[in-house]
Amino acid sequence: MRYSRRYPSQTRQMLLALLLMTASLQAGAMTTYADEANANRQPPVAQVEASKPTAVESVTSPVDQTTPISTQEASSPLHPLTTEATPAAQESPITLEDYKAASASQLAEWARQQRVTGQQLLDFALETIKETNPELNNVISLREPLARQESNQMTDEGQPFYKVPILVKGLGHTVAGSSNTNGLAFLKDKTSSSTSAFVKQLQKAGFIVVGQSSFPEMGWINVTNSNLYGNTHNPWQLDQNPGGSSGGSAAAVASGQVSLASASDGGGSTRIPASWSGLIGLHPTRGILEGNPTSERSNVSHFALTKSMEDTEKLFQFLLKDKAKAQQNPQRLDTSIPIAYSTQTPAGTPISEEAIAAVNEAVTFLQEQGYQTVEVPYPVDGKLMMQYYYTIAASAAPSINFMAQQTLKRPLQKEDVELLSWALYQTGKDLTKEDVNKAWEGIAGMTEQLNQFYQKYPIFLTPTTAYPAPAADYHHIPKDLVAQLSDMSGLSKEEKLDLIYRQWLPAWTLTPFTQLANLTGTPSLSLPTHVTKTGLPLGILVNSGAHNDSLLLQLGQLFEKANRFHILTADKKGLPETPAHEHNLSTQSENKQDVAIPVTYQTKGFTTGPTKGQNSLVTLPQTGDGQSKGVLLTSYISLFLGTLFFAGSFWSNKVKD
Repeated sequence: MRYSRRYPSQTRQMLLALLLMTASLQAGAMTTYADEANANRQPPVAQVEASKPTAVESVTSPVDQTTPISTQEASSPLHPLTTEATPAAQESPITLEDYKAASASQLAEWARQQRVTGQQLLDFALETIKETNPELNNVISLREPLARQESNQMTDEGQPFYKVPILVKGLGHTVAGSSNTNGLAFLKDKTSSSTSAFVKQLQKAGFIVVGQSSFPEMGWINVTNSNLYGNTHNPWQLDQNPGGSSGGSAAAVASGQVSLASASDGGGSTRIPASWSGLIGLHPTRGILEGNPTSERSNVSHFALTKSMEDTEKLFQFLLKDKAKAQQNPQRLDTSIPIAYSTQTPAGTPISEEAIAAVNEAVTFLQEQGYQTVEVPYPVDGKLMMQYYYTIAASAAPSINFMAQQTLKRPLQKEDVELLSWALYQTGKDLTKEDVNKAWEGIAGMTEQLNQFYQKYPIFLTPTTAYPAPAADYHHIPKDLVAQLSDMSGLSKEEKLDLIYRQWLPAWTLTPFTQLANLTGTPSLSLPTHVTKTGLPLGILVNSGAHNDSLLLQLGQLFEKANRFHILTADKKGLPETPAHEHNLSTQSENKQDVAIPVTYQTKGFTTGPTKGQNSLVTLPQTGDGQSKGVLLTSYISLFLGTLFFAGSFWSNKVKD
């Protein structure tokens, strides 16, 4: 499907006019949320995230149908933002194009200025989702009636993101009454009885949860595709993947569905899609934000994908715990701080010329700003790091069997899950507490080694990913290992772990830089500073020691203020119409980067047709029974399908027992 017309059409203009006239009449019944928070226990993860679920919850599965709108987006500049509330009549109304281009902070300010109502913001979000989801396949559930009720009921108490629509990741960021599957097909009808602590914090910040975004099964991998939800597509080029495991959220922000979306990161799940979708992705210091696990044996963080440093900073400050505020390093970024950089991968795996170019561009910019940069070898043994990582990941996999026994009333079978989940389950059954303790002890030694490195070089710069985004249907398991992974019964524990490492190696070659921060609990920030010759984004990764989050945020602001960010734009000048799939991992790319392409905070119109075999009509669940009142666009039906991400430190809890 190609979008055939531009907004606003005459029909849309009339609808918008009617909406503005009837905004004062809008009202909605109050919806009660479950008050209990999910424990947010994030267990060990693999490749991107692994987690252990809570007990299976009771299920309901209301289903509605939706008909997508065939349109083409057009971009327009934002209206000037004033600092004082201005009557709506004195300002031009907010358009759909303004909505798609705006940051979350801008939308909140416009809502506070009464230039746009909360219902109109939801109209814009829902219309954009329904327009783009048939091609992106990134939204799994919709809660329109409840979102409208919550928006009507919200009062202005100074929330930084007042009435701003948000999509939350379907894995771990549970919402009462919404999907809670962990990406497992045998849990496809499960819903959550409560809202997670992290999502409650987002609601306190003023966000209105409109739905849930897609993710891979169990969050194990660095792309977003699964047997349950299919392949998610990248708004930059539709036959590429947006990354994982927070790929649905990345596609949402890059396409303009929402200005900010929640994400979680157990091995790069926020920062990898940030790199491959041209966004900002922060992994904060372990345990310093509300709704985040605090265990020293947790490698998971909860935050968001954004397109502005203002949004990133505001959300970080809102979530920062009082105790953690005193721990934050108050150091200001200045040219006296040496910046180390490397284009070596942790285990000597190949790296693309584009990734090297991304780092070199950043280094040149920093040098021009007066900063001292020093090229260094990668500071830790990457192969050993990943052996620790996969051991911890496999230790959490038997939790899938627990879910299967509760739901299916029998032990887990190979046909119940994807092959990687089955392989990790087979491996995890053999692991002992001692095995996992040894892994974490090794990580503690690596953390101390890294701390010494950061004392000398407070900032460490690498590519975020070693290659640009792979194809949307990228499959991470080598064909020659399928038979062995299917049946490990004849292998020893050591042979199983080695097989897990070998099957992950091709995928890890794409994304070898992110896991270090998760294991050591240190902050890491991906910045969208590079666009490849084939028109795909590729981020740089800045890292620092624990509690140096502010230092990284300041560095991000430095790049943004100098217009070094590449956010998806409607203008495709200089970019190819179709992507190239030339990511040969055995050799380095020969493509050289041309002059950087300037972009703005605007959303690109989709021009690529749907992927072969993808239906243009989708039927997805919607949460909530009520209808929004006084809103013309409520006749649009939903499109989504839902999910949950496991909460927390499974192994830590196990060790305590």
